[in-house]
Amino acid sequence: MMDTPAATRGFTLIELMVTLSVLAIILSVAIPGFQGIVNGNQIAATTNNLVSALALARSEAVKRATRVTVASADWTAGWQVFVDTETVGDATDDTVLRVQQSTSNAAPSVTPDANFTDYISYLPSGVSEGNGGASSGSFEVCKAGVSRVISISTTGRVSTTSGAC
Repeated sequence: MMDTPAATRGFTLIELMVTLSVLAIILSVAIPGFQGIVNGNQIAATTNNLVSALALARSEAVKRATRVTVASADWTAGWQVFVDTETVGDATDDTVLRVQQSTSNAAPSVTPDANFTDYISYLPSGVSEGNGGASSGSFEVCKAGVSRVISISTTGRVSTTSGAC
């Protein structure tokens, strides 16, 4: 009878159990930290998409010398940028420049303040205008207690700050 060398026998049950135990401990430490990274990236992506849409609307309004609007019925679900030549805030029969939809069901919430509940427009001068003629306001992008606030000044300039929600 031939004896198999020790190097080709494989793992023992004890070695396998120790390896699985170490792996379980490492995963239990890593997964919560990874979830925080995922949430932070989703907040950053949503914030960057909205800031990009606002910058596009402002530059197109100045370039085209007409009103350009970013509007949404549900900001968390997405928004659209369009040349607003008809009813203010309504994209019907207008030229749509960009449509942004939420990237996942677990997307961060996007909450406008009372000045931008339905839309924010940029006039040919680059100045912003929201519901009822207000020119400044903000949006809060929030998920899992972490937020970014997008602030629009009276001149239409956009800035962001980090915080908690």
